[in-house]
Amino acid sequence: MRRFAMQAAGLVLALAGAAAQAQYNAQFIETSKAWGSMVADFNGDGHDDFLISGHDTDDRLWYWSPTGYVPSAQVLEWVDRHACSAADFNQDGRLDFYCTVGADRGTDVGFNELWLQDAAGVFHKSTDHGAADPYGRGRLPIAFDMNHDGYPDLYVTNEATLRSDGQININHVFINQGGTGFVELPTLATGARGFQCVAKGDIDQDGWDDLVVCNGSKPGHIYRNNRAGDFVEVASPAIGANWRDAKLADMNHDGRDDLIVLTGTNDLQIWLNSGTGVFFDNAPAYSSHIVVTGKSLTVGDFNADGLPDVYVTLQKADCQTTTRHDIAPDLVFQGRATGTWVKFKQPQDYDGCGHQAATMDGSRVLLMNGGVSYPGPNYAIKWVN
Repeated sequence: MRRFAMQAAGLVLALAGAAAQAQYNAQFIETSKAWGSMVADFNGDGHDDFLISGHDTDDRLWYWSPTGYVPSAQVLEWVDRHACSAADFNQDGRLDFYCTVGADRGTDVGFNELWLQDAAGVFHKSTDHGAADPYGRGRLPIAFDMNHDGYPDLYVTNEATLRSDGQININHVFINQGGTGFVELPTLATGARGFQCVAKGDIDQDGWDDLVVCNGSKPGHIYRNNRAGDFVEVASPAIGANWRDAKLADMNHDGRDDLIVLTGTNDLQIWLNSGTGVFFDNAPAYSSHIVVTGKSLTVGDFNADGLPDVYVTLQKADCQTTTRHDIAPDLVFQGRATGTWVKFKQPQDYDGCGHQAATMDGSRVLLMNGGVSYPGPNYAIKWVN
């Protein structure tokens, strides 16, 4: 069972950062596992809300309020829920969400969920939506527009182990049929392509969604939408290393999505988009080796100076196995007008182990210290500049 912080708890932590790093406040949210997170403005108030999914019994949305984040009264029914992605799937002006569900380590079935929001802000689980993928070991999904028709499609990643029953357990593209359901489209990105991360962006500035996918102990994939129902894989030097996490974001304000990766050798790399050729050319514009294991990254303007920063969660080697108490400082790489980044430590002393981070409202971090097999506390961090 999760432990919740109620609204009256307010901002419960205030710690000073190292050197010039700004002070920050951290609101305790709840203690839970953290398979995935979803951030979006579900009630249209101009602020991001979130859901932390961990196949716990209390999965629910948390809504922004002027005095802190508050839990929704609606608790989702318990399933082996791993991660979710938000979009207005039926184009009724209200955000919905889609969640992947596990299949008991590939020995059973698990039906992925589509939750549609009604006018009262209540979510209802859809049936027969066509993207259930019952035999997939569901991991990270992402809503994107594959065919440029304005209706959100889905890229669904699975931990693609072989099933003894021979059923298909791979990554899929599902195309939205005008809000009435989904139909699978085989593409170059279909198959055992990886499930550790997935992100969308527009690499070639043609207005069509492209994807990047992390493949664990293998190099990642950069998929450029060919605008004809498939992808072209980009053979960039950036895929020369294995990726733990990756994002697409414009890091130098030139209007092109750049590539930010956390490598398997524990380096943060920022590859600037050249706009032509393989897009992420030659060498990263910035690279920094991290001594303590980096687990995830997220991008935002955390010090409100108009320049993109990168937040990296760190986890000490013994945290999961012994201490379950994370004192390894996370890192904030602050952007500079000179086109480089400066690393600052983010002091912390939390139960749980640094695991995931996501950006809210462009400037806050949702920090999750629970893992996939153990609960930990989650915090909403806001910098005081």
